[in-house]
Amino acid sequence: MIRTGSDRKLTEPGEAEQQVKDLKRLLAKAEQQIRTLQEKVADQKQQIREFQAQARHEDGLTAEREELKAEIADLKGEIKELTRANREHVEKVDALRVENARLKAGAKVQSSSRLGAQADLRGSPQPLLS
Repeated sequence: MIRTGSDRKLTEPGEAEQQVKDLKRLLAKAEQQIRTLQEKVADQKQQIREFQAQARHEDGLTAEREELKAEIADLKGEIKELTRANREHVEKVDALRVENARLKAGAKVQSSSRLGAQADLRGSPQPLLS
């Protein structure tokens, strides 16, 4: 008979073999559970890496969005300045058109006055040259 522990009864050789088989099954089952848990840990580590990559990507997008916001604000300011300058330019062009029309009207008046004066000169007697 084999003694298996200090407070256990002596067991038969067949029982010892059965206990060894049972312990080997338990050990195999525990090793399988360990492998399953290790696979879960590996999967979770992969998910963590993917989440970290996604977070880095989102951080990059956030930074880019902030840069674009600043650029848009600058462009809005530039648009306002260009609009103001364009209005001033349109006002100047309109003033020049009015001035041009006024000058053309004045030139026509002078031109018609000259034609009338020339017609008067043609109808009047020419001085005789001696």
